[in-house]
Amino acid sequence: MARAPTRDAVLKGMRAALRLQRDLGLDQGPKRGHRVDVFGAIYRQNVPLLFRKLEPLLGAYLREEGNPGIILTTRRPLGQQRFTAAHELGHHVLNHDPHADDDSILRRSPDHARDYMNLPPAEQEADAFASYFLVPDWLITTLMQRQQWTPQHLQNADIVYQLALRIGASYRATLYALVRNRVISPGIRQQLVKAQPAAIKRALVPDHSIESTQNIDVWHLTERDEGTVIEAGRDDLFVVKLREDSNAGYLWNFDELEKAGFAILKDGREKVAEGVVGAPTIRHILARAGDATAHGVYTLWERRPWAPEDDPKHWSFDYRPVYSHDAGLFRPSFKQAGGAR
Repeated sequence: MARAPTRDAVLKGMRAALRLQRDLGLDQGPKRGHRVDVFGAIYRQNVPLLFRKLEPLLGAYLREEGNPGIILTTRRPLGQQRFTAAHELGHHVLNHDPHADDDSILRRSPDHARDYMNLPPAEQEADAFASYFLVPDWLITTLMQRQQWTPQHLQNADIVYQLALRIGASYRATLYALVRNRVISPGIRQQLVKAQPAAIKRALVPDHSIESTQNIDVWHLTERDEGTVIEAGRDDLFVVKLREDSNAGYLWNFDELEKAGFAILKDGREKVAEGVVGAPTIRHILARAGDATAHGVYTLWERRPWAPEDDPKHWSFDYRPVYSHDAGLFRPSFKQAGGAR
């Protein structure tokens, strides 16, 4: 008879994930609003992390003569690498035997009992660990508060996709976490899971052709992303919409982005309230990370050109480029090794 994940397995994986987050300080201070750095967590557990061109395997947990190690494929998008890494880290933290994993770990669904037919408890525990470690409830709560998203907002597939980007998890994994956190109901999840992220991305940039929706994400950024850490890929697109008091002479300037290597693909304005004299507009740009490979805080200023120092407004974000790793041993940056992320 098919069986759903056992309660004991889920609890064991969940507790191990929350304990490791606490031990690494991931749920404290400024880090509370950042996606979980799973590669850095593996490094801080003194587990070598190696990237290889595996096929069809996604990853494996090894233990040679008592020495642990994790291997991940380079042939999958970053989001799938992150989940696989969390799954293998779960095997290590929970002291499981060595194990190799294919893409079945991405297809399993907690509410589909048949997916867990004859599945060993260790795999159930690793699944639960990965889910709670990558998408903790406190991260969902923090991001909802920052963006002023209500449970009603998260009944919209577009909003769930944006939440998934900020968490650093797949669209489907984010939906399951929202159900687990009682933000949406299982029935709403069943409706939203039918949405295709590729279609969501294309709808965000209807006049721009996306070559590969699998490897490119589209971020929708507004004033509510002030100070946000944006961990994006080189080819990701950014739809930036900022309120602009152009009728009073204030204009947003994007020179800093261009100097940093970002490409401004489109630039326009749209009315906030049609037919209202003096109403502000929304400055709407489409940008690509392009050659912006440097981690840094970028600030945009809304100024009047003839009086640049007269009551300027600003909007900034912390850009951290992240890419799928090339083959080889994972070596974090100095800041990662010191736990700054």
